Amino acid sequence: MSSTSQPLLGTRSTNPSVSAWWASRSRDVLSLLTVLLLLGTGLGIWVYGTLPTSDPSTNPHEYALSTDNIRHHLSKLLDIAREHNNSRSVTTGHSASGTYVLSQLERFGNCDAHKQRFVSPVWTVTQPPTLCVREPYRVDYIHETDFELMRYGGRSANITRGRVAVARACTADKVGDVGGRVVVVTAKCLLFETAFMLEQMGARAVVFVRSAQYKQPSRARVRLVEWREGDPLMTIPVLSATHSVGQVLTHASRVDIETHSQIDEVETFNILCVGRTGDPRNTIIVGAHLDSVRNGPGINDNGSGSSSVLEIQLTLAHTKFDPLNRLVFAWWGAEEDGLLGSRHFVHTMAHNWTNKWSVYEPRIEWSDIALDLNFDMLA
Repeated sequence: MSSTSQPLLGTRSTNPSVSAWWASRSRDVLSLLTVLLLLGTGLGIWVYGTLPTSDPSTNPHEYALSTDNIRHHLSKLLDIAREHNNSRSVTTGHSASGTYVLSQLERFGNCDAHKQRFVSPVWTVTQPPTLCVREPYRVDYIHETDFELMRYGGRSANITRGRVAVARACTADKVGDVGGRVVVVTAKCLLFETAFMLEQMGARAVVFVRSAQYKQPSRARVRLVEWREGDPLMTIPVLSATHSVGQVLTHASRVDIETHSQIDEVETFNILCVGRTGDPRNTIIVGAHLDSVRNGPGINDNGSGSSSVLEIQLTLAHTKFDPLNRLVFAWWGAEEDGLLGSRHFVHTMAHNWTNKWSVYEPRIEWSDIALDLNFDMLA
């Protein structure tokens, strides 16, 4: 008996030529397996119109869901976008999209459907901004390369030969006198809180300088994350500049800034479809955002999710499905503006708000929600 012990989880002896082949071809083999898996999945969808995973005799609802019907909803949303400047954003085709969803629920659904209204800030840019150093020497900067007007960064302004102040801190007691000045912020600060503080202190504009690790200016939102009606919004321009541009701005004495933008507070809505049966103490939310970005119809993002959620509800109604737990289907508004619709829904429950626009608002308690299912970009 040999005295050399063998490990319990040892490595198997392999042919060196096989190892070399696998090392060079493993990625190709895995890619082929992935393609075969996708082809099999696609074949299943083509054969069944959906992708069943169980016995149709015991789970008929799974086989009843039709991708043809989902595509029909998608085509309707695309038609709506085409009628509204190729968009279904809050200010374009979202309202008509909501009308379509509600009409389907009222005709074929089995829930109490209604609009939950709220206010959303909508920021619009009509022309590109300009930024130019005037003193001690003139430098014209390139929009989107050297600087950017940050989202929700104020309304239109035309600042000529504005005096520059440099803020190397984030608190009012350390930034100094900024009244009537364009403030160049070099410290790492919270965007909205710092910009709004400087506006309250009399600044004419704010320019945040990015760290050297970032090669492009930022397009982040300068707005409270949990914004709701009544909260403040920026009115002075807020820009982002690259680190190299910032080095010049900190030594400049006067600059020109011109922006063309506006912020409007518009009324929009969620659609809630509250199930009539099932245990409300274990409520399941099934949601998808219904709005699109301003510059596109949003058929994948997120017509695919909202159409799927709609067809799931209609399929359950058609098959007379009686859920054990209450189902609440939701189509969120203003998601592309910062998840504002779903945030409003959560705040309404968490803070016991009443919906001042709706005559009927079914009570959905925060403590009753057991699960949330979100469907986004399913296509």
